[in-house]
Amino acid sequence: MHSNTMESESLIDSSGKVYQGWATTLASMVGLSLGPSVLLVFCFGTFITPLHKEFGWSIASISAGAMIISVMIMLTSIVQGRLVDRFGGRRLVLVSVPLLGLSFASMYFLPNNIWVFYAAWVVIAWCGLGAWPIAYLKLTGMWFERRLGLAFGIANAGIGIGAAMLPPFAVYIITHYGWRHAYVALGLVAIAITWPIAFFFLKDRKDSIKHQAQSAGMLRGMDLKAAWQTRELKIIIAAFSLLGAVTTAAIVHQTRVLIDLGMTPQAAGGLQATLGIALIFGRVCTGWLLDRIHASTIMMVLCVVAALALSGLGTGAPFNSAILCAACIGFVVGAEFDVLSYIIPRYFGIKAFGAIYGVIFAAFQLFAALGIMAVGISRSQFGSYSQALFALALLLVLCALCFQRLGAYRFAAPGHTAATVEPATAT
Repeated sequence: MHSNTMESESLIDSSGKVYQGWATTLASMVGLSLGPSVLLVFCFGTFITPLHKEFGWSIASISAGAMIISVMIMLTSIVQGRLVDRFGGRRLVLVSVPLLGLSFASMYFLPNNIWVFYAAWVVIAWCGLGAWPIAYLKLTGMWFERRLGLAFGIANAGIGIGAAMLPPFAVYIITHYGWRHAYVALGLVAIAITWPIAFFFLKDRKDSIKHQAQSAGMLRGMDLKAAWQTRELKIIIAAFSLLGAVTTAAIVHQTRVLIDLGMTPQAAGGLQATLGIALIFGRVCTGWLLDRIHASTIMMVLCVVAALALSGLGTGAPFNSAILCAACIGFVVGAEFDVLSYIIPRYFGIKAFGAIYGVIFAAFQLFAALGIMAVGISRSQFGSYSQALFALALLLVLCALCFQRLGAYRFAAPGHTAATVEPATAT
């Protein structure tokens, strides 16, 4: 990018107005805080008990809905990635947000039929196709080079904000008005807040006449076929598959792990909420660091620290150190998608960001589901989480080795070293 483009990444641009890139970043943060990642994943657990009480469905049967959501995330991420690259993220967001909110609110009419419950999550996930993170992240990434990491960190923090705020809001509505009204309230809030902000502030750089010439340069990079032939993509898929298995399983089972170590259920649950808030700051801090330190260095350090933390929990860490161990694991969770968002344009360019992100994210979700199941089986088989925690620690060490094998960036920002790009693999 040109030097005048670099200067324009300041909060206030040369014309004295707020730089559109930061407006898009904040709009993305709001959209992700009220998007399907929060509504379908983080709010799911708040409805388990009321549904169990009303319909008599088993906890296991209701929880199977979460597995369906995981499968839908895998499928929608691949499709959304290609659609974002072809049609642009703004259009998909503006169409998908109303469909997501209305379909989520329609759970108000849920009958006493578990199969309708399962089918509903399939429909809702696809209705929110354009509101999953890929669209917001590509829109944000197209506006930045020098501050790309910070921009992604702020945008991704939206999921942490939503995870901290929406479940308590849902619990309040359920307690005072019932679970049916909670579905309606969440769905309508998602539309009422997200859509106007997206309409006025979420902009695609390609649609900006002022930046059309610069956008042509911004869209440099590889298509998915060319990226697939590189060793870097295979390494990144391997690394994030391992991260999916480890971090998701660790977070899902973390409360039970802490209880097994002697913490009360109330204290363990409170710690989860605290870590949700810490995740917000972790994402912003990671984004800031990515603009200054190579992503592989950051992830190698975080993976090793988290491996030591898991090993500490596996050996029966004392109460105080258990909290520290859990916090270290939480920081990796906060960093992983900042890093993924950042390294795709750095190694492959922004051209096929959506398609490449979708493939990697699908692998992450597949191994996340396998990791959750494997750790649960291990706990049932051995009566302790120790064996599973040591295995997860080993996987994190392997993950660190994967990141260690990544070389210099192909599409480097100022201040980083770029690798040579072969003409056959990049345009």
